[in-house]
Amino acid sequence: MPKSYTIGRYTILLPPDHPLDRYQKTWQRYDTALGYIAQTVAQKYTDLTAIDIGANVGDSAALIRSFADISVLCIEGNPEFLEYLEHNAATIGNIEIATCFIGEDGKVVDLEQIISERGTASITASASPEPPFWFVEMHSLNAILQLYPQFQPAKLLKIDTDGFDFSIIRSSSQVLSKLQPVLHFEYDISFSPQGDLESLAAIQTLVEVGYQSFIVYDNFGNYVMSLSSDIIPAFRDLNTCLLSNQRKSGTPSIYYFDICAFTVQDTDLFEQIRTLEYEFVRA
Repeated sequence: MPKSYTIGRYTILLPPDHPLDRYQKTWQRYDTALGYIAQTVAQKYTDLTAIDIGANVGDSAALIRSFADISVLCIEGNPEFLEYLEHNAATIGNIEIATCFIGEDGKVVDLEQIISERGTASITASASPEPPFWFVEMHSLNAILQLYPQFQPAKLLKIDTDGFDFSIIRSSSQVLSKLQPVLHFEYDISFSPQGDLESLAAIQTLVEVGYQSFIVYDNFGNYVMSLSSDIIPAFRDLNTCLLSNQRKSGTPSIYYFDICAFTVQDTDLFEQIRTLEYEFVRA
């Protein structure tokens, strides 16, 4: 049976095997930073809207809207999550849903290649140019924004797609360059044998389109560090930490990072959120 779980001011439904409730009981900062990040961004951009790529069941949307009364575009292609997402969106309110995966326009994802378990999903084979029997379309972020023009000026973008974050960042570079949103994404190099190189290519793309400040959280939601210089060498160091955890330590203590990235025009937000982290641990 689905289970009820309260996030901020909303009570949503989770699939029976979804681990969010258990994780947050054990690690109280797990998947919480996006809330006060949204609140801080909304204080600067009073007409703020947000885009949630890999919306899952709407838990991030509930968190965002608990801290900021803004519209959220939830993009999710996995049918196993959509029933929950649609139900939770009705509860949360002010949510639009785009039923697709982000990728190359015209390609599709074979649903038989999706493995869903414990509240997450991964695609075990590349997107196909030919429609299989059961499939979901892929659209570029630019194409999605043409369909949902009210989100074209979005200043908050969250990506969590279990292995596709880096490719989405690189393929969406023109949109990122134009919108310059505060970007919150999962930094997990374990999905590909070349994950460490793919991650550095994505970070290089962000630097090239104007991102210069980064806040790093571990996979439990704890603040790790802030970066505003020597970006690529610093991320190479972070990759070394992840690779050591995966390959050398026996039982990993850190599985991935969450990253919040800021362009030069939002250096003030970077400083404010970093200060919030300093004050939080001393409160």
